[in-house]
Amino acid sequence: MSRRDPGRQRTSPALWVLYTDTFTMAVGFYMLVPLLAVHFLDGLGMAIALVGVLSAIRSISQNGLMPVAGWIADRVDYKRAISVGVLIRAAGFAMFGVVDSTSGLVVASVLTGMGGALFHPASYAAYAALAQGRDRIKVYATREMVSNLGFVVGPVVGGLVAGLDFSYVSWTSAGLFVMVLFVTLVGLPNGLAGRREEKVSLRKVFADRAFVRYCVLASALWFLVSQLYLVVPVRARDVLPGTAGLGVVYSAAAVLMVATTIPIAKLTSTRMRPASVLALGALALSSGIAVMGLWDTAAGLFVGVGVFTLGQIVTQPTMNAIAAGYAKDGSVASYFGVQGLAFAIGGVIGNTMGGLLYTLAGGSGGVALVPWFVFLVWGAVLALVLLRPGALTPVAVDPKPDAED
Repeated sequence: MSRRDPGRQRTSPALWVLYTDTFTMAVGFYMLVPLLAVHFLDGLGMAIALVGVLSAIRSISQNGLMPVAGWIADRVDYKRAISVGVLIRAAGFAMFGVVDSTSGLVVASVLTGMGGALFHPASYAAYAALAQGRDRIKVYATREMVSNLGFVVGPVVGGLVAGLDFSYVSWTSAGLFVMVLFVTLVGLPNGLAGRREEKVSLRKVFADRAFVRYCVLASALWFLVSQLYLVVPVRARDVLPGTAGLGVVYSAAAVLMVATTIPIAKLTSTRMRPASVLALGALALSSGIAVMGLWDTAAGLFVGVGVFTLGQIVTQPTMNAIAAGYAKDGSVASYFGVQGLAFAIGGVIGNTMGGLLYTLAGGSGGVALVPWFVFLVWGAVLALVLLRPGALTPVAVDPKPDAED
């Protein structure tokens, strides 16, 4: 059986549904979430500490529940999990436009996070189920490209609608997630959770030592990825005039991702081992951070963001393909849920340590250089660990067509 014909004809329509879901959710998310803090501070007059608490509640509700949500998705079918998840998130986003009490905003934040926890691992697992006979890395690279296209479009749409009233932003965003619900129900096939010869158990996922070892490395890698929302704003504030430049930097990074994700994924998936790809990503991420910090100009910022973005491009599709490769049939969403928890741990540590390190950057002399060299060393050491024989147990990131059922 050829790689192109039967498998592609059967899976292409459902994959297009998932790509449509991903793009629509990305637009809905990025048109609202970047404006939430402004709404809380300026529209509702909240203290910045409370804004941070609400953001933390949303993050904990999503990332902390991902393993359990993935386990549920494996039991109830990925289509159902995605459908219920986007509906719950739509309710949370809609609430942001109608409530102004702290208790109401806490409920909205919890609903938003819970919805994401339910559909996120289920969506990634559905991609794996529909990628049989195809290169998973290319499928996930297309998914990342579509998501980043939504990242470009979302803030533009949000900015236009925000000119009317913030409530319209929240309702429009919620409406997009309701649209995803109908597209999913109509377009995705039933029975995407795979065979269940064995009862799905989270304990078995956590007992998979090879996968847990990978999750530790993934968490260390996400320590670097999480700096996107710390180092870029910090450096943009220091070297660019006004706040508009930050939007330009993020948009440029998103455009770079859209333009290069698929070609780079094709190159790395055919010529490099997954561990080597992640090692390359670690070096690119840490080098990008170092360039942003040590080259104290606008040019240094854009070059550093470009190198950092290339690190994201090579690592994220490969990490998703690796997680799917470790997963046993009937437990793919559970594995993605645990990977999501690993990302969350890496992000928390990265944000905490990053914030502490950035305070040193304001010092004088050699002290100001310490943060950037710390990140550079972190990436280099992680790359060396990934390149060690046996660091990652070989997994099938590119399953052969005869694995289809």
